[in-house]
Formats: sequence, C-alpha cells, structure tokens
Amino acid sequence: MPSARRTSRRSRLLAPSAAVLSAGLVLTACGGSNEASTEAVGGDGALSDCPSTVVLQTNWFPEPEHAAAYQLIDPATATTDPEAGIYSGPAIADGNVTIEIRAGGPFIGFQSNTALLYTDDQVMLGMVDTDESVRLSAKQPTKAVVTPLELNPQVLLWDPDKYDFQSFADIANSDATVLYFQGATYMDYLRQQGYVRPEQLDGSFDGSLTRIVAGEDVVIQGYVTQEPWRLEHEFTEFGKKPGYMTLGQAGYHTYGSAWAGTPESVEANSACLSQLVPLLQQGQVDYMYDPQPVNDAISTYLEDIGQFFQITPERAAAITDALNDEGIVADAPDGTLGSFDPQRMEETTELLTGVFADLGTELADGLTAEDIYTNEFIDPSISYDPARYVAQSGS
Repeated sequence: MPSARRTSRRSRLLAPSAAVLSAGLVLTACGGSNEASTEAVGGDGALSDCPSTVVLQTNWFPEPEHAAAYQLIDPATATTDPEAGIYSGPAIADGNVTIEIRAGGPFIGFQSNTALLYTDDQVMLGMVDTDESVRLSAKQPTKAVVTPLELNPQVLLWDPDKYDFQSFADIANSDATVLYFQGATYMDYLRQQGYVRPEQLDGSFDGSLTRIVAGEDVVIQGYVTQEPWRLEHEFTEFGKKPGYMTLGQAGYHTYGSAWAGTPESVEANSACLSQLVPLLQQGQVDYMYDPQPVNDAISTYLEDIGQFFQITPERAAAITDALNDEGIVADAPDGTLGSFDPQRMEETTELLTGVFADLGTELADGLTAEDIYTNEFIDPSISYDPARYVAQSGS
C-alpha cells in the first residue's frame, strides 16, 4: 500500500497556482453522523466535519481524468512523494484539512481500489467502476457517491487503413485480433452479445501500442482521451487518427472512475461527504474552465515520479479537450455535474447482473442499483457549461 512505502523524500511542485475555487465551495454541513476513526477538525471551515487528512485513492498514475481531486489543492502549496505516489496539500476550501491523493497502478501493487478500501481504513474514497462494484458486491461491497465523468472514456481502436468498422458486430465479422487486459468485464459482455468472437480475444494487452503501430491486424482497448492523440502525434510511424467506438455504443453504460467508499465508511463519514462531494463536483467544473494549472502540476509530478507513464503538457491539453469534446465531462440528465442517473444505474445493474450470472460470479443477494450508489451528497446546483470551455490544444 502507498502508506507503507512513504519516504522522507519530498519535492515541492514548481507549478502556477491553481485558480481559487469559487465561493460556492465554502459549504456548510448537511447533517449526518461522523463515526470515522479520525476525529473531525472542527471549526467553521468548508470541511469542518472531515478528518484532518482526507485520503483519496486514484486508479492509475496521475492524469487529467483525475482532476476533480487534484483541483482541491493549490499546486503552489502541494508536496509530493514521487516514490510512494502521494500528492498532498491543504485544501483550497479549508486550510485546516489536508487532501492526500494517492496514485494507483504500481503504487498499490496493481490491486483493485475496492480491495484497498477494505485493507486500508485511511482511504475514505477510491475510484471504482460500476462493473467492479457489481462484481465484488457479495464480499466487498462499495457505494459510489459522485461521478465527475459522465461517460466512460474506454474505447476499442483500430487502424482506419485496415478496417472500416461501423458497428461492434463488424468487429466480430473481421479477422482482427482483439487485444485487452485479461479480466475486463466489458469484454465478457461484448463476447456474450456476439460483438467479438472468443477465438479473436487476446488478453495479453499490457498498454503498449506497439502492435497496432507495427501494422498487425489488431483492435486494441484504450481511452478516447489518450490513445487517439498519442497514435497521431507521438507515434510518427502511425501518424493518423485511429478509428474507434466507445463501449457506450455497444450498450455498456457503466460509470468509469466514480468515487466510492465502503458502505460502512460512507455512513460513518456522511457529514464529511456532505461537504467533500460538492467540492469534488465544483473542482471538476473549475478545472474545465481553467485546466492549465493542474495539468502543469500533473506533468511535473510525473516527471518527478520518473516511471514509464508520462504526460507532456501538450498531451495533457489534448486530454482535457477530449474530456469536453467527447462529452465525458458533462451534466447528468438532471442538469447536475457529478450525479448518477437512476434509470441508467438500474439498467446497468440489471445488465451486469446478467453478465455475471453467465460467468457464474457470486453477487450480493437481491442486488439493486441503490446498493451501489447514492446521490444524497450531491449538490444539485453545480453544473458545467461546455460553451465556456476554451480549447487547450491545436488539434
């Protein structure tokens, strides 16, 4: 776990100060009990019902897709522990509270955030996809409290000079090998729907783009926020926009990287979450209106980490553009940024229950959508206006 590998090595980010969160961030508590093991800090700050340190666990290296959390901290006051993958600093909205953002992936031994929520009680919220929440509902249930990303950015990509897929069924009718991370639930769904054939599947994908760049007959998994730009701009031998389809186009409407906690933690920290969740909502909005400070901080932080995953400022700008242009950051049908659509959650939970029944996966008895999410902490007045977005890159 990240906390076990913390060292004294610290560096201060040399990044421009983030725009101060709007006055609407200074929110009063909405009641609820707080039975967390760490006592609330008290006072009348925007996070007065929260512990002195709020720990948020992301699901990968720092990325602009995680900006709702990083926007809570002014980069000028942030400190980093590159070896442990920890970025922390006083909350802009309440200097009495430290926000600690932990990187995932190799920093947590590539375990799931759900597993971490059950082994490290310091973590209040972690990023958990809807399908993971359903899959682990029997023994490690989680409840999502806010979703900064309205659409899941995961896609399947291909070389447009090789294929001209117009539907997922076209993939099944091709000779393409489909590369993906072994264990991905969406691929089980695509197989069950006949959108891929079992003999096409290759679960050895490791994130590398080598095989598509080399001209192999492959379809690969990726994210619309990242791989299309990389293939066009970073891999000059490929040098073009790939073709792609989103999982939503296949009817797979999960929420990706929603912030969730264990049901017990959500209940115990309800007063804190009444304050924290609106900050995450507003943080996502404020980031979209002024993304450069956080993008620069993330790029610098990744340089300090010095591992294989890097995001240049140019790539960060393109990611932010994709978040806006692809409708990934957008209001829910109720007009609120960060809320879950109840109908979508019901339909997705029913769909996933069927997927896991086919796989023989044990789920919680009588599982319903209400078991895995709540909108109780959402501030319905917070929304995002894409018309205010200013393009960050030239492509």
